[in-house]
Parts: sequence; C-alpha cells; structure tokens
Amino acid sequence: MHIDDLRRFAMLWLHKSEEVRADKDHYATNITGDIYASGWISEMYGYSFAAAELNLRHIIKSDILIYPGYVPLPGVNYKVFHYGLRFGVGDWSFDKADWRNADIVNTCWAKFPEPPDPSAITKGDQNARERDLLSIECGKALNKALYLHHKRRNCPRLSTTIGSISKKIEEVLTSNKSERVTQRSSTTTIGRNVEHMDVTRQQAVERATDTVSRVHGSKRLARSSKMWIFAVWAISVVVFLLVISMFFSDRRRSASRSRASRSQKAHNLTMKQTV
Repeated sequence: MHIDDLRRFAMLWLHKSEEVRADKDHYATNITGDIYASGWISEMYGYSFAAAELNLRHIIKSDILIYPGYVPLPGVNYKVFHYGLRFGVGDWSFDKADWRNADIVNTCWAKFPEPPDPSAITKGDQNARERDLLSIECGKALNKALYLHHKRRNCPRLSTTIGSISKKIEEVLTSNKSERVTQRSSTTTIGRNVEHMDVTRQQAVERATDTVSRVHGSKRLARSSKMWIFAVWAISVVVFLLVISMFFSDRRRSASRSRASRSQKAHNLTMKQTV
C-alpha cells in the first residue's frame, strides 16, 4: 500500500473496525464467517468497508499466502503461512488459540508438539498429500523458530528438568489421541471441529500450560531475588556516596568560613594600623 493511501485510509479503517466490533448482534458464524463468533475478524471487515468507501482498488494475488490445511495451487512457492485456524495431519493438529495461556517464548526449550515426519505421508491423492506436506512444514518451521529463539537467549543446555518440558507438553497433548476430533481441510469442517472440540483435549492443553507456567514461575522467582540483591547493593552505594559528599561539603564550608574569618581579622588590623 502506498503511504498516501494509508494516510487517508488508516483512521477510517479503525472507525469501521470499531463499528463492526460493537455490532455484537451480528457476531454469529453464519453471518460473519467468524468460527469463534466473537468479533474475531472485525478488523478484516473494517478494512473492506473503509476501502470500499474510499474506492481503493486492490490487486488480488493467490500465490503469496496460504492457510496450512488448504490445498496449494500446483507449482506455487508460497511466501507466507497464515496459521489462523486449526490444521492437522492424522492425529496431530495445531491451533495457536490453544496456547494463549502458555509462555512458550520465555520458557527455555519449550516447543509445540512435533508434526509427523513427511515420509509418513503416503496418501494416493496428490492434492491431499501436498496439503499435508505444507501443514507439516509450517509446524516444523514454528518449532525451528522457537529453537533458534531459545538458543539466542543463551538458554542452558538441555537438562533432565528443562529438556522434559517439551516432551511433557507433547505427551499430555497426545495422551488422548483416540478422543480427538478428526481434522478436515475445509474451513466449514474446521469451524465445526473448533466448536465441538472435546473437553478431554482442552484439559490436556490446560495441563500442559500449567507445566510450562510452573517452570517459568520458578525462573521468574530466581530472577526477582537477584534483582532485589542488586537493588539493595545499588541503594547502599548511593547512600555511601551521599554521606561522603556531605562530609566533604561540610569540610569545604568550614575551610571557607575559616578563610573568611582570617581575612576579616587581617582587614581590621590593617584599618587600625592606618588610623
């Protein structure tokens, strides 16, 4: 988008998004297509309405972005995976909404459940095979990004405690495979799967979240203790410097008064001699 278009478009986009978000009577999935029926995509409708009012014309391209779980166009090398909805391969699936309360980013070596190996995809249907391979690629890319992030943070080497976090998450999430909802590639089926996600899987996600939160909480406590020690040390240094400063300042004032007194006496003596 050109900056001149964005300048006249941005505030109207915001205004229209706020109007859509406030219109709760029309949150329903059959009206908006929002599978969560919660105003989740208000800014998308706000964008469309604002662009229509300003008559902003768009070039639509289908070779830049794809949702994992959708069938790719033949020969297209997509630049962006938009993992906005649940997608899966076999018994494995991923939905970022399941991880809202898990601090994956700040917990060393934590990661999402690993997708299947691409070699396990043996479907005869070429479209289904390409769809599943893209889903696996997206899942692996997320975990690779997390690994590089933890590495840059200088996380300690994988120990029994830290290294078990990711395994624990995966074990909990896959412990009830037989009770999971079967995944589909179409948006309609994905919506039904989200609405009817079984309670057992949700509890598994919550247990995994608790595991990550406890480990991260202990790390946060250790960091907090170190910060308190540093704060006490810093305050002690500041107080010491203030005392020293006051001491020398008092000495300087005393010396100044002494010099002034001697000067005054010398002046008085000189006056007497003159008289």
